[in-house]
Amino acid sequence: MPKDRNGHALSTTSAAAEAYDRGVENMLSANKGAAEAFGKALAEDPYYAPAHAALARHHQMHANRAEAKAALALAREHAGRFAGREAGLTHCLALVVEGKAADALPAIHAHMRAYPQDALALSPCCGVFGLYGFSGRVGRDRLLRDYLDGLAGGFGEDWWFLVQHGFAMIETGDVDAGAAKVDRALALYPREGNGAHIRAHAHYERGEAAAGYAALGAWMDGYARESLLYCHLDWHRALWALALGRRADAWAIYRQGVAPGAIWGPSLNVATDAAAFLLRAELAGEARPREEWRRVADYCAAEFPRGGIAFLDVHALLAAAMAEDAAGFEKRRADLRGPAADIVAGLGEAFAAYARGAAGACADALGPWLATHERIGGSRAQRDLLEELHLAALAGAGRTQDAAAFARARRRGL
Repeated sequence: MPKDRNGHALSTTSAAAEAYDRGVENMLSANKGAAEAFGKALAEDPYYAPAHAALARHHQMHANRAEAKAALALAREHAGRFAGREAGLTHCLALVVEGKAADALPAIHAHMRAYPQDALALSPCCGVFGLYGFSGRVGRDRLLRDYLDGLAGGFGEDWWFLVQHGFAMIETGDVDAGAAKVDRALALYPREGNGAHIRAHAHYERGEAAAGYAALGAWMDGYARESLLYCHLDWHRALWALALGRRADAWAIYRQGVAPGAIWGPSLNVATDAAAFLLRAELAGEARPREEWRRVADYCAAEFPRGGIAFLDVHALLAAAMAEDAAGFEKRRADLRGPAADIVAGLGEAFAAYARGAAGACADALGPWLATHERIGGSRAQRDLLEELHLAALAGAGRTQDAAAFARARRRGL
């Protein structure tokens, strides 16, 4: 019987298994080709439920909603043909695609106790956009780190797990140890898109703007623009260009690889990265481009007409405020839902104050939420935007002593 990348038996033909495993590898490494590989597997074996479930998850990650729904239906239809690990994997992925996070997390925990090396089943838990990352809980970074610590022995030198474990370590402050894991993974699998991404986070946390900009640009020379992370990696490059004073390069990267309509990208990344770049550019001294803000606000409204994803809602409120879209701002604020709705509303108040030039009110509105801003999701690199805005608002309000104290606290990591 054929086996997958982690040594699990696959109840299908050798040809289907080979294509399926190639699809999983492309999916886990954030490279293009996963959908085509899963399609080939299903052409060989139309009843192979794990491939339908993996394809549904792939489409969900790429914001292909209709395709995800169709693949999910087939996964559920054929799931009864399977037992054991393949049945559990299909069920876990289906819960994730269905948006049932409260059910998916315990289901994955139970599955991983039975099959502690199932990377594909574990993958929805990982990263800052995963089930832990979007849980809205204080301490969610630590919870994920602790969970992955407990699984590390079973995965050993698995390049995918090394990257995910390394990222969790970086996000909880163990930057050097986490970076070493990521570097080991890239030595094993040099074209691992997630590995290149997380190495960029290590450069960011160390303050290595020039090194990060150069290394990521060189790595991306061989990365397909259709791949999952291309637009987000360009966001990292654009921010480093700003930090290095290369303003023209930063705007060129933004317009070619980050802005809505510039390139294909998961809609969640496009919406949040575009808004975050525009605010960081303004904080770096650039004039406010209202047309660009309107473009981002319109994109958020079209791609995410309803609230409920805290990280998206934060950036959608920011875009609406900066675009002076009062109706869009109020509509979004009225539709906030989920465990982090309170902090999202508070941050929205701060954005509205900043947009109208009320620096003191912005600082006052931001202050109470800074200690727990991990609740909105996203990485430390992404959430630093809130602290940078707070610092700028304090300075803009003439509260120089408060600004200096806050800057010192940030440097100490408090």
